[in-house]
Amino acid sequence: MVQLYDRAQLLDAVWSEPVLAVAPRYGLSDVGLKKLCSRLQIPTPPRGYWAKVKAGKRVPPRPKLREYTGPPGYLYRAAGPPTRQVQAAEGVDSRLQRVLTFEQQPENQIVVAERIKEWHPVVAAAREELTRPIIDKRGMPQTPGNGLNISVSPSLQNRALKVANTLLKALEKRGYAVQQGKHQVEVVMFGDALRLRLYEPSLRSDYVPSATQLAEKAKGGWSYWPKWQFTPSGRLQVMADDGYGGKITDSDRHSVEQQLNKLIGLMATRAVGFLVRNERQAIEDAERQRDRDMVLERKRRQDAEKQQLAKLEVDAQNWSRAQAIREYLNALEQTAEGHGLSAEQLELLRWGRAKADWIDPLKQGVADVLDEEIVIPR
Repeated sequence: MVQLYDRAQLLDAVWSEPVLAVAPRYGLSDVGLKKLCSRLQIPTPPRGYWAKVKAGKRVPPRPKLREYTGPPGYLYRAAGPPTRQVQAAEGVDSRLQRVLTFEQQPENQIVVAERIKEWHPVVAAAREELTRPIIDKRGMPQTPGNGLNISVSPSLQNRALKVANTLLKALEKRGYAVQQGKHQVEVVMFGDALRLRLYEPSLRSDYVPSATQLAEKAKGGWSYWPKWQFTPSGRLQVMADDGYGGKITDSDRHSVEQQLNKLIGLMATRAVGFLVRNERQAIEDAERQRDRDMVLERKRRQDAEKQQLAKLEVDAQNWSRAQAIREYLNALEQTAEGHGLSAEQLELLRWGRAKADWIDPLKQGVADVLDEEIVIPR
């Protein structure tokens, strides 16, 4: 299972405690942790920082975390004991590693063309929908329906369409399916369907009523205006599964056009993570089923033993009953021999010994009227 390093958490850790205290949590030495921070573009305190803190001297403030622009492979680590997390790419699933390696190759860099000769059918449909968009609560035009989700200002629409067109074609070229999902367009990677969205964040500020609105209110007329007003930021975002499957954003140094390979790597990370988890779950389910089958077989054998023992006990009791009847009849016969047996006594001896044979489990094939199931008609 692979995970993304939490860069914000690591930044907070190295600026809250000395590196020597933080490094063991990551299974690293202090030098190794500094190298990891360097790869992840996380600034660390300068030399002498903690001595100044201890002495109560003034120290530089904690810097803000900037957007990561390095190789995507550095962002991943294998989940497991800290001693197995020494290197960022160590333990990455081979299927994901192939994707990351491919996306890092210069010859595989995705380039958004200035002019589009042929639109992808999904993008062509979204392009048509933007001619009659719905307006969201920010006042931003958005594609209606369940096609490609695009919510950007008119000034960014053409650019967003080009990015979407290039990204979808690149995904299909790599063997991933672009399909119509239940709610919007999805990309299927390693069996996982990820929803794509192109979005422009807004800058929120207090709503400023117009002069006309203020004049109407001054006259005592009914007026209403919202609490906030939204201004397009001019920055484009492309995200999968609302950002949980990966997100790229325009920055001062890199546009989303330069980060499409990174986005594919992030999407693959999520998809392979689900795949590995499902495979592990299937193995665990199979093991649990095997253990259950073994227990059920033991239970079946136990139940069979119990039934056999119960039958043995019943047979022993019936044999003992039969022997008791025979002994009683023999004693009765000996007692009556001195003055002769009557017809009734002879019949009793015959009948009793027949019943003893019927009860005795060692006497096989003895039939009796007691075997019959008599049903009285209604």
